[in-house]
Amino acid sequence: MARKKIIIVDDDPNILELFQDVLEGKGYQVTPFTRGWEALQSVSRDRPDLIILDIMMPRVNGYEVCQILKENPKTKAIPVIFLTALSHQEALKRAAEGGADDFLVKPCPTEKLLKHIEKFLDAGKKAE
Repeated sequence: MARKKIIIVDDDPNILELFQDVLEGKGYQVTPFTRGWEALQSVSRDRPDLIILDIMMPRVNGYEVCQILKENPKTKAIPVIFLTALSHQEALKRAAEGGADDFLVKPCPTEKLLKHIEKFLDAGKKAE
């Protein structure tokens, strides 16, 4: 069975490294990006099974990335989990309105992130 592909987008290299190590240790194929526009270019070439997305990033923020993904018929079904330091209701509301499938607040225990990832990837298996 092919390894599930996950894209992580966060402008903090320490966060990227931490979650990349954890997810690769669980057998996922992980592609990290520090810029939203880089992730969008990658998605158009190689569709991932799931995207983990920070909100506060330079140039193209997470809200914009999610909106672009959800407006495109080829990428709208890819689950997007926001993983962000923003914890106020307005951020959650804006993420949901933009099409986010899930919302987690940093710092997020790796076990919690893994459970949320598995929930979406297991749902994808059932739909196949």
